[in-house]
Amino acid sequence: MALSADIERLTPNELLLMQQRYEAMVRRHTGLIRRVCVLRSEGNEELCRELEQEVAIGLWLHLDSYVPGRAEAAWVYWRARKVVYDYFHRRLPPPDRLSQDIADTLAEEASRGREQLEEIMAYLAPDERRLLELRLEEESVAEMAAKLQCSTNAVYKRLAHVIKKARKINEKLNRR
Repeated sequence: MALSADIERLTPNELLLMQQRYEAMVRRHTGLIRRVCVLRSEGNEELCRELEQEVAIGLWLHLDSYVPGRAEAAWVYWRARKVVYDYFHRRLPPPDRLSQDIADTLAEEASRGREQLEEIMAYLAPDERRLLELRLEEESVAEMAAKLQCSTNAVYKRLAHVIKKARKINEKLNRR
């Protein structure tokens, strides 16, 4: 961190002023910091307090990146969100350690989604199915237009119509 190297060069008075600026900033934005932490802790008060401490440390470590005169609340909010994100990101298990139960659940959900998509496709006209299949293959609009021999504008309009129709079909199927 740049701050730790810079601290060594500060005089005791400069360090005291920096600390006072930091403490005043944290006091002014305690509510904002709390809201960011409460939202991510989902009601777990202990986790919320831990996140608040992490944010306070993160603000101190990156205090040198704040430019006085700029929107202080926006900087505090951005830094708090980043610290909270990093906190949870560090605690994610590596992908290879996913339990078999989670992998099975994901496979089951994907299978259910494919079945539902196939059911929706059965209600669509052949040209609508083709358009949706191209979209699901992650074709670009330009590639879709070339394959369908029409303009990109026509693809946008037709695709919007097909997606709207597919959503209505999905709603009807879900009501059954």
